[in-house]
Amino acid sequence: MECLAAVSQLCSARKKQTRLYIIRHGETVWNAERRIQGQLDIDLNEVGKVQAENTADALSRLGVLGRAAAVVSSDLLRASRTADIIAAASPRKLHRAMDAGFREINFGKLQGSSSDCPDSKALQTANINAWLEGDLSKGYPEGEDGCSLMSRSLSALRNAAKLGEVVIVVAHGGMIRWTAAQIESGEAPLRKGVPFSDYAATLVKQPVVNCCCSTVIYDHDSDSFHPEAWFADLQSVSQVNTVKAKDDSG
Repeated sequence: MECLAAVSQLCSARKKQTRLYIIRHGETVWNAERRIQGQLDIDLNEVGKVQAENTADALSRLGVLGRAAAVVSSDLLRASRTADIIAAASPRKLHRAMDAGFREINFGKLQGSSSDCPDSKALQTANINAWLEGDLSKGYPEGEDGCSLMSRSLSALRNAAKLGEVVIVVAHGGMIRWTAAQIESGEAPLRKGVPFSDYAATLVKQPVVNCCCSTVIYDHDSDSFHPEAWFADLQSVSQVNTVKAKDDSG
């Protein structure tokens, strides 16, 4: 296993654009029990392993694995195992790296509690609303704030884009939602402290199933992200279950 910085150096030829396939990890026992995982290291359950295998098969049939240069994941087990299963299905050797920048939100004291607990739900709702209004300084007790999450996730995505023209990223539901929100808001909330767009707010509240896939184009010359689609369900490649990216032309 090579660190992301080392792998980036192996891919020194800078590409004008990179297509990033951002996939949520497979199911864990805590997902099934509706417990808040955050940055606690919970492994895949048997359902999650099958989901990862199905995702690898879908990516293969769609031609993504044959074109991918690298598979990058969070260093948490549920993401790294999902990524390993996907990488193993490739017809050629892929660079495999991990980046802690792709970790789930650190929910601090909420980690391990039920996501249905009224106190947990109230705190999450308060933080979501504050972040959507542009107050990224608000955070979770003994956890992280919005500024930390947004900056590390976008930095990790930019680093992953250096690895080739097609890169697969395996990360976490909360992190993926807020990355989508940032990209759809032109990164303005982090850079300027302004509220997220209305469309971004809908993405934050959109269900993100295990092993769903979002597709983003990163343009190296302009240092900008351009969304193609959010949260596609790859468990059946014949099924179209996608929240389309906003059309900026209209």
